[in-house]
Amino acid sequence: MDHITKSRGRKRRKMPEIDLSKLYENMQKEMIQKLNTGAEAFVHPGTKGDDTELNWIEWFREYLPQRYQVDKAIIIDSTGKQSDQIDLVIYDAQYSYLVFKHGNEKLIPAESVYAVFEVKQNLNKDRIEYAGKKAKSVRALSRTSAPIKHAGGQYKPKILHEILAGILTTKSDWRAPIENSVVKYINEREKEERLDFVCSISNNTFVIDNNTFVTEYKESIKPKIHYCEAEKSLVYLLLNLLKKLQDIATVPAIDFLKYAEKINSLQLDTEVYDGKREP
Repeated sequence: MDHITKSRGRKRRKMPEIDLSKLYENMQKEMIQKLNTGAEAFVHPGTKGDDTELNWIEWFREYLPQRYQVDKAIIIDSTGKQSDQIDLVIYDAQYSYLVFKHGNEKLIPAESVYAVFEVKQNLNKDRIEYAGKKAKSVRALSRTSAPIKHAGGQYKPKILHEILAGILTTKSDWRAPIENSVVKYINEREKEERLDFVCSISNNTFVIDNNTFVTEYKESIKPKIHYCEAEKSLVYLLLNLLKKLQDIATVPAIDFLKYAEKINSLQLDTEVYDGKREP
């Protein structure tokens, strides 16, 4: 009895806590430092852009789960059409392992793509329009979705998800606050050019609540737009991207025979030979 009384009388030990707000601030400072170092170290504009793209790619590779791969690439479809070159592509690394190489270029099937981003130093009207056109070049491609066989039969082809798109920048050409300018040019984009993310990490990150699957699109509904301030703009981007990737779940199964249609092939007769007769 005395033992029970003593146990009840003890104070419950307080669990240690992590200051998430401080953790986010440290993540933000680290990424800004990486991007600024790349921007200042190179004088040639082309080299500067390449270095900034690489910094973003490496950062996403570090923080995204391993089921996602990140690269600069061109997107292709089973008919042979291709997109513009995309600065940063997030694509499936677990189920869709069909990735081609042409010289130094990576060619990724449209079915494997989750998201595409353009990477620029500064945010402005022209950059938003440019990112929208790049997104359209990807979304216009044909995507297959094959049924998946299992022991008891087969799953139906997966409904196609909307390919996410956005623009990643370090700062803005507009004077703060930039919300009105960004919202204006986001709302001017047509369906295939719409953006899901607009990030100026020294200003704000904007997240647009577009539909997740192609069958959900309703032209009459204007998507909601959320944003956060500079202090956590990058972390806000990451967490919202993870949520949208989670909503998509997995990419559709590629219909590999559609890609094989471009290969000239012959069909053998099904005649059975007796072993003495030459085919």
